[in-house]
Amino acid sequence: MGLKMLIVDDSMLMRDILKESILETFPSLTVSEAGTGDEAQKMLQMEHFDIVMCDWGMPGLSGIELLKWVRSNPSINRLPFVMVTGTTAKESIVECVAAGVTDYVVKPFIPELPCKKMQKILKMYPLP
Repeated sequence: MGLKMLIVDDSMLMRDILKESILETFPSLTVSEAGTGDEAQKMLQMEHFDIVMCDWGMPGLSGIELLKWVRSNPSINRLPFVMVTGTTAKESIVECVAAGVTDYVVKPFIPELPCKKMQKILKMYPLP
């Protein structure tokens, strides 16, 4: 059974960019997508995922709110969670770290960056 990733972003284009760049390096990865934090929350309650890559700024349930929900949920609180954000504001990064983010990607990014983050996470969290 291969690894399962959930990509969460309200921009279909950004989801496609993330998915394509990651699948180039990890072709056996199964990628699911959610267009909102609320949709992702429902998916996380119904399915098993090995990693989440989530946009910070979305309408409804934001990425940081989803991260805090994941960390407060005992059944998935150790799930590797990568925040994708367009801000480099120190306060936002501090908030992410305080909320328990595993890593983050700042937009705009080169396509190799999400893959490097995945490789780093897989070394930190050996997954089945």
